[in-house]
Amino acid sequence: MGKEPSWYKFQEDIKTHFVSLGADAKSNVRVQGVRTCHDIDVLVKTRFLGENITWIVEAKHWKSKVTKTQVLALRSIVDDIGADRGFIISVAGFQSGAFEAANNTNVKLKTFDELKVDTKGLIETEILKTYHKRLLLLEDRYWSHSKKLRIKYGL
Repeated sequence: MGKEPSWYKFQEDIKTHFVSLGADAKSNVRVQGVRTCHDIDVLVKTRFLGENITWIVEAKHWKSKVTKTQVLALRSIVDDIGADRGFIISVAGFQSGAFEAANNTNVKLKTFDELKVDTKGLIETEILKTYHKRLLLLEDRYWSHSKKLRIKYGL
């Protein structure tokens, strides 16, 4: 089997990043919207504060900057699917019209590095939650033993 195309690796790296955050992420997904079907590069589903969240991600591994037209197209897809947010992750960046079209909308424009920096806190929070759960478990186990037993084993 040959080497994966760079655009495919870029898309899979984005999917893997969202999975590392604890989200359910799938690549190359076909989603039925209200009006038509859409091919999505990365579909992200997770829960936050008890609510289901759906994000769609367009991975643009292009040599040229993303244009206003691509942003408007993604806004339309986000609306048709009923997604909470859309992301365009670009290697080459974005034209000024793209930023204008995304301003004050639920479409976010980022490089992959910006996405990783913006979500770093989420990863750290998840790691801390895991440690906290472990600490609570260890505390329960510690205090479940009698003082005599704790002294005997140097606890």
